[in-house]
Amino acid sequence: MVPSVRVEVTGRDAVVVHPVGEIDYSSLEPLREALLDARIAGVREIVVDLEQVSFLDSQGLAVILYAHQRQRSAGGRLILRNLNENTYRLLDVTNLTTVIDVDHGSVAVPNGTRSNAARPNGTRASGARGMERWPGVVSRRGA
Repeated sequence: MVPSVRVEVTGRDAVVVHPVGEIDYSSLEPLREALLDARIAGVREIVVDLEQVSFLDSQGLAVILYAHQRQRSAGGRLILRNLNENTYRLLDVTNLTTVIDVDHGSVAVPNGTRSNAARPNGTRASGARGMERWPGVVSRRGA
């Protein structure tokens, strides 16, 4: 699948970025450009909807983290939603679930369904607190 990104304007200062396919070193440019364009346009809230992302590597995560840092420094925010199990594991292992806002109501749980549990007062889980660690062995790409 050819990587692509669709940007949905949801408000005067808000967009949802919908990347599709695998996000790795060779295919991250459309995501990088969409996030940069949103920042240049002065968007205050960027939601990155990862529902159609089948794979995210450390380079893709670095692009998202950089965009998050730029948003925070400008008084905005970046939120991740619809993470699959492997993407959540990557964020959890790197402890970025305590740094980047994650819509935990849309995180895939190990059986492949979505968790609809609302987090009280808009809080995020941090580390092992508030959200269970994923059981079992982490499957690695190419293994």
